[in-house]
Amino acid sequence: MQSRERKIVALAWYLPESFSISARRWQGDLLDGKIRFTVPSLHYWELGNVLRTYVRRGELDPGLALATYQTHLEAPLEPAEPDRSVVLQTALDYEATVNDAVYICLALTLNVSIVTAERSTTSWVVKMGDSIHTVT
Repeated sequence: MQSRERKIVALAWYLPESFSISARRWQGDLLDGKIRFTVPSLHYWELGNVLRTYVRRGELDPGLALATYQTHLEAPLEPAEPDRSVVLQTALDYEATVNDAVYICLALTLNVSIVTAERSTTSWVVKMGDSIHTVT
């Protein structure tokens, strides 16, 4: 299944993606308690939107999409929100979408890394430097 939508690392925990092996290693570390993942609420809406897209294309059964979403809601993720007043400025500064800037702001505020399936040559990924872990 090749996603033409925004690539979400967590989606590869459940469905086949080109980066599933790497993404599932991160998932294993999360489930083993070796690492923690903090995500904005936007993360859940993005995942739900991609699942909906797969269903609309006929690539995923609606029941499986709902079960996948429910399973993900139970994942040991730690929700947190960035300061909304700086998200747009961050998007402009990092040449990122506003959605990506939400994650960037959260990472900068909490002084944590971002795990992403974004290309390593993307402007904001380059600007984040060592604070990025890409799955490939």
